[in-house]
Amino acid sequence: MPHEYKILLKKDVNYIIVGQGLAGTILAFTMINAGLKVVVIDEQNLSMCSKVAAGNFNPIVFKRLVKSWMTDELIPFSERFYKEAEQFLFEEFYWKKEIVRIFGENQEKDFWIKKSLADDVGKYLSKNIVDDFFINTVNNPLGCAFVNDASNLYVVKFLEKFRNYFIRNQLLLDEIFDYSELKVESNSVNHKNIKANKIIFCEGYKVSENPYFNWIPLKPVKGEVLTVKIENLKTDKIINKDVYILPIGNDLFIVGATYDWENLNDTVTEKARNQLAERLSKVIKVPFEIVGQQAGVRPSAIDRRPIIGLHPEYKTLGIFNGMGTKGVMLAPYFAKQLVDHLEKNVPLDKEVDIARFVHLF
Repeated sequence: MPHEYKILLKKDVNYIIVGQGLAGTILAFTMINAGLKVVVIDEQNLSMCSKVAAGNFNPIVFKRLVKSWMTDELIPFSERFYKEAEQFLFEEFYWKKEIVRIFGENQEKDFWIKKSLADDVGKYLSKNIVDDFFINTVNNPLGCAFVNDASNLYVVKFLEKFRNYFIRNQLLLDEIFDYSELKVESNSVNHKNIKANKIIFCEGYKVSENPYFNWIPLKPVKGEVLTVKIENLKTDKIINKDVYILPIGNDLFIVGATYDWENLNDTVTEKARNQLAERLSKVIKVPFEIVGQQAGVRPSAIDRRPIIGLHPEYKTLGIFNGMGTKGVMLAPYFAKQLVDHLEKNVPLDKEVDIARFVHLF
């Protein structure tokens, strides 16, 4: 892609945002909505994490059948956020999609029925067991049930459309951020020809290379997904049993994901390909064709909570990171919280405040 849109005249903004993955994009839109001026710095191919994210909103934890952390607050807030983003860009990338949980054993089914009657999590669990869900295509001998109030964000399209918006409005520098070019002052920062009140780093697991925030205790994990073609599975629902099977149209599905805590890179592997294909073959009865494979590293914190706030020493430097596997649900809510903290001095939730890790600085 030509870089003519890199030409930004000397510019004063409220915030520089480093990274245009899911976190950076959501934070930028939140700030723009608040009437703030931003510039985003991002080299498009630096990290693939957000580009391989499934974008599923799952209000429950399948293993224990309990609500995900803050589900009751996050789901409605995120839904409003993404619908507002669709209206802003005149695009569609967010849909309600039920999740189909296929039972692997009778004990699991009995536990589901019991939990569906509970006051706290029951509203998210269908009370009916379905025995005939695509019986000629899906291996479903014990039946299945549905997760209510689930949905999906088409992450790739969401990022692409916002990138185009940033480019059209000269809000994007397509380059690797150069820390040596950052001048940090008590009330502002300067980066090349841009002056801002503050700079917020949304770099995902690449924060480990950031000289100001490399002390943050992330526990990143690599994930790989497949794109497969299945001709006899005409559903718009997300199927879950050992893998998720996410329909994306034209008989194509995203199948994921793997977890690798050691090999932190964006390189696809034959091991993951075989692992996902084997799991998929146990869920569906019909042939499938693998047409693509991608890998990315998820930036999870050691306590599985977002990490947001200002640097303990340099108050013009901030961070918005650690969204992990629930980023599509977490990021809109906590982007708003961060903006309110920066602009209105509203306290951050202690569970996400970077202050909890200051002893490591």
